[in-house]
Formats: sequence, C-alpha cells, structure tokens
Amino acid sequence: MSNDSIVQIIRRSDGSFVDANLVRGVKPQDLLIVEREWIADRTDILHELLDKGVARENWPQSLHWNWQRKAPELTLLAACGLGVVCERQWQGVMMTKSAPYVARLGADRGQPLIYIDYIETAPRNWPIPEIGCKGVFRGIGSLLFWEAVRQSREEGFHGRIGLHALPQAEVFYQQACQMTPLGHDAAKQNLLYFELSRQQAERLFQARGEQ
Repeated sequence: MSNDSIVQIIRRSDGSFVDANLVRGVKPQDLLIVEREWIADRTDILHELLDKGVARENWPQSLHWNWQRKAPELTLLAACGLGVVCERQWQGVMMTKSAPYVARLGADRGQPLIYIDYIETAPRNWPIPEIGCKGVFRGIGSLLFWEAVRQSREEGFHGRIGLHALPQAEVFYQQACQMTPLGHDAAKQNLLYFELSRQQAERLFQARGEQ
C-alpha cells in the first residue's frame, strides 16, 4: 500500500467537501485511541436510545463494538488497518485480511481475495432519526470500501473483495458497492456474505476512470 493521502469526506450539515487524511497502516495503538475517542459517543447514543424507548432492532448494529479488543489482530501478517482522520479525530476505521480467505463466486472461485473483517464509521457520524441524530460526516464507508478494492488490486487479487454484512448494511453493499450476495453464513452469526468479483471490480475501476 502507498503512503497516507488526502481524501475528501462530506459534511452532512451543508454538503460541503472537507479534507481528511486517509491513514494506511493503522497500528494496534491507533485502535486504542479510536476506542477512547468513540466510547463516550457510543455511551451517549445508548442512553438516548434507552431514554426514548427505541426498539432494540432499530439500534445501530455495531453499537457494541470495541476497537481496543480488535487491536491485537493487527499484529497478524495478513491483517491491514486503514482509517480516516478529520478535524483531529478518527472518523472511520477498517481492518482487512488477505489470508486465509478465498473467493466463492463463479470463475473466481478458490482465488485469493481481500476480506473486510471490520469496517465502521465513528458513532458521531451515524444518522439515527429515532433520537434526532443527523451525524457529522458521510462518505467514509464508501471511501474505505474503495480502498479495500484498491488494496486487492495492488496485492494481485484483481479487486476481489469479500465480507459479511450486518443486516443494516446489506442494501449499501448490494446497491452502492455492487457486490453479490451469496447467502447467509451459519458460521458467521448467520450474516449475509457478499463478494465483489474480478469482473465487477474492473467495471468499478472503469467507472471511476482508473485503469
């Protein structure tokens, strides 16, 4: 992967583009900082949900995540961390793995891919209408996903991506990311598994003007 770079995310309040830093090579100690920054917002959101009697099925499904607990996984050779920093705060983080995952889809079956193990935007960016929360920035999840596709190409995997989606994110991966759902996986909490094939990735690269 190349060095850190400047990217743009969108401020929800006025639709303006804001410069952010894309961090490639997130370290375990970075995830400790992420969790320290995000825990207060998670707690506030939880209290608001409880106070307003929001049904549990409408809670953000990554509300219970803890990035500090995931930090040791970044010591694995196959693991890679990426994140977005803006206004001196972590706005989103992703962890990918290059082994032992292989493709299940069509002609790519059995070929290596990049697996998105975890991906999350900061709680401050979550739109939660039930508690009147609009979120600060958007576009972070799409940006991180695209970086995983680039990582796949740079590692010789031709853009192939795999992931298990939380139910609230299924539409995003199928429609915005143009991934293919391949059924629910009993080994992964019955989450729906998605893949992006080599051919799908090539179409995305062409649409973005990247050859």
